[in-house]
Amino acid sequence: MPFLTLTTDWGSRDHFVGSLKGLLYSSMPDITLIDISHHVSRHNIQQAAFIFRSTYMKFPLGTVHFIGVNSYTANVIDLLAIKKDGYYFIGMNDGLFSLIFDETPVDMVIVSTVDQANPGYDLETVAHACTHLLMGNNVYELGPRPSVFEEKSIFSPVIEEEVIRGVVLYIDDFGNVVTNIQKHLFIEQRKDRKFEIVTRKLQHSLDEIKEQYNHVEPGGMIAVFNAAGYLEIAINQDSASKLLGLKLNDNIRIEFK
Repeated sequence: MPFLTLTTDWGSRDHFVGSLKGLLYSSMPDITLIDISHHVSRHNIQQAAFIFRSTYMKFPLGTVHFIGVNSYTANVIDLLAIKKDGYYFIGMNDGLFSLIFDETPVDMVIVSTVDQANPGYDLETVAHACTHLLMGNNVYELGPRPSVFEEKSIFSPVIEEEVIRGVVLYIDDFGNVVTNIQKHLFIEQRKDRKFEIVTRKLQHSLDEIKEQYNHVEPGGMIAVFNAAGYLEIAINQDSASKLLGLKLNDNIRIEFK
């Protein structure tokens, strides 16, 4: 049976995740559930997209992925079901999927709501859509095609001849600072030149990128490309975010020489 993953900003203290799991197990007792994360920052679809995009392709084809994070809005947002690249996805049509996919999905529908009084993340609707897809049923049986696919853009690095200007995209539980500068962009722009990684909050710049966190002594600052291919600034066995005072959306630049 295919897997079902859950990525939400619902946390682990309240009843929402437990209620959804209860509905899913009631419909399919032998279901395999995997929690990717329930601690995405509230309404932060950019962070959700980063976490999810770095993870979902690690699962077997046929896996159903539910993303329960939506941007804050007073408008009612449709719940989408999408089939793409051998996987199934369920989440809100609020621009989240445009941050995950490089191309607009072709096979997608609006999930018809089970409880018309509670649109959006009605748990019964989510559970119904998930089990429908897990059973191998057609995605187009869940509802009509959307007339609009909402798109949002994230801040992309600014590329100049001598500089790449980026921002802090994510801070993980270790305090490692993840930027939006990807490895392939760095390689393309470097052209074998020397470089310096600079932020106004760094007392010491970095002019080398290591392979592993432990390639410096404990307490040493280091730059690495993480498993998802994004540039990280870290401190071995400590929090770079805390010690360097870096937070989300702070500026990071790479200067070439």
